[in-house]
Amino acid sequence: MNGIVDSLIWGFIASSPLLIGCVIALYVNLSRRVITTIMAFGSGVLIATLTFSILVEAFQVTHTLPATVTGFILGGVSFSIANYFLKKKSTAKASNNNLKKGSNYQEKGNTTSSDSGRSLFIGALMDGIPENAALGLTLATGGVLNIAFLVAIFVSNLPEGLASTYGMKSSGIGKKRILVTWSIALVLCTLSTTLGYAVLSYASPPIISISIAFAAGAVLVMLADSMIPVAFKEGGIIKGIALLAGFQVAAILTKLQG
Repeated sequence: MNGIVDSLIWGFIASSPLLIGCVIALYVNLSRRVITTIMAFGSGVLIATLTFSILVEAFQVTHTLPATVTGFILGGVSFSIANYFLKKKSTAKASNNNLKKGSNYQEKGNTTSSDSGRSLFIGALMDGIPENAALGLTLATGGVLNIAFLVAIFVSNLPEGLASTYGMKSSGIGKKRILVTWSIALVLCTLSTTLGYAVLSYASPPIISISIAFAAGAVLVMLADSMIPVAFKEGGIIKGIALLAGFQVAAILTKLQG
């Protein structure tokens, strides 16, 4: 019972930046330049985390490539499919709204912001749930929490929550709805840590490897499709430096992890 409670606590701590980022985006008046710079930093963190931590963790479960590659591909394909239908639905909704207005007016900016925000949200879930499950798994198998992995998850979650909320807010989605959405995400990610601790630790090694690698595939496609394009849309040398800084921070955390 103590282990389950511990997994819930640590899962909540790791996932809480999703909601913290949401609150900051809703109630703190940050400039777009600051937000996109944070997104660039978060992109660097996520690239390093999925490369040096998540994929390595997945491979070490079986020490063979098939399960890791399978999970990685499934994660990327799943996000691509979900994002495709999301954008298709958003485009159809925008078209219907334009027809109701009786004009050819296109809310292109708002639709793009909404798509980006929701894509980042889907990516956060597809990344966060398997990632937190992996965190719970390390607690179950090793008996000791992997602090470096916890910090890497914590650091990468803040920009995801911030960026996604910014996109939703820009598209006109209400604050209450956004808060409820991210609160649900926080609960799901927290519970997934306990799932990893109580259930996934008894699964076969290939299943565990696939589950962990799934997060890496999903977050990579999310980065290429949503987070990096938005972060670098306005350009500027600071964005590249922020991305490098994020990558370096995550790489150092991975090294400390051992």
